[in-house]
Amino acid sequence: MKTSVAIQCIVLLACMALCTSLGKFIPRCRCLKTSKSVKIALIAQLKVDEPRPHCNRREVIVTLKNGSEQCLDPESKFTKTLISLICCFHRNQMKKTVISPQTTTASTTVPESS
Repeated sequence: MKTSVAIQCIVLLACMALCTSLGKFIPRCRCLKTSKSVKIALIAQLKVDEPRPHCNRREVIVTLKNGSEQCLDPESKFTKTLISLICCFHRNQMKKTVISPQTTTASTTVPESS
């Protein structure tokens, strides 16, 4: 009987340790604090996370050129303008790289030298 209680205590302690260590790996919202804006010249990358099961709000995260990340307020005028500018830029880039189905490539021949 005493070994049974001891085993139950050990199992309980193991479960508690496992549950507290898993807290680090449970997905949650990344942005606890947001900024209204950031200097555009410092931005290296922009990431927009839409609401997901573990975070019910939209998150806008910029990676700065120094490697640090900063969260932007998704409702601020600056963030909305930044997102629309980047979307517009990407649309224009995609139009430039789209290849038409009618586009053909002709093979060229190099005349032999005598």
